[in-house]
Amino acid sequence: MSVRENLLDIIKSIQENRILEAFEKYYDDSVVMYEKGDSTNRVGKEANRKAEESFVNNATIHEAKVLKVLVDGNNTAYEMFMDFTYGGNKVAKTQWALQEWKDGKIVKEEFY
Repeated sequence: MSVRENLLDIIKSIQENRILEAFEKYYDDSVVMYEKGDSTNRVGKEANRKAEESFVNNATIHEAKVLKVLVDGNNTAYEMFMDFTYGGNKVAKTQWALQEWKDGKIVKEEFY
C-alpha cells in the first residue's frame, strides 16, 4: 500500500474506534510523538502505546471528521475535527496531525 493509502486507513481506524489496531500496524518501534512540540514521555512505541491506551480507555469519540489530507513523499498530514468525551468532559476540537514515514511505518508524528 502507498503512504496515502496507509494514512487513509489510519483515519478510517480513528473514525471506527480502532485506534490501537492502527497504532500497532502503522507505527515504528522507534516512533517519537510530539504534542505541540513536546515529546516528553512519547519516545518509542512502548511509551506511545501507553499514551494511546490511556486515550482509548478514557475517551468516547462521538465524531471524527477529516477536513484536509496532505501527502508529499514520505510526509503526510491531516486536519481533523473531533467531538469526544474524555474523563467525563466533553471536548470538541480541530487538530492537525503530521507524520513522517519510513518503510511503511510512522517514525515521527506531531499534533497541533
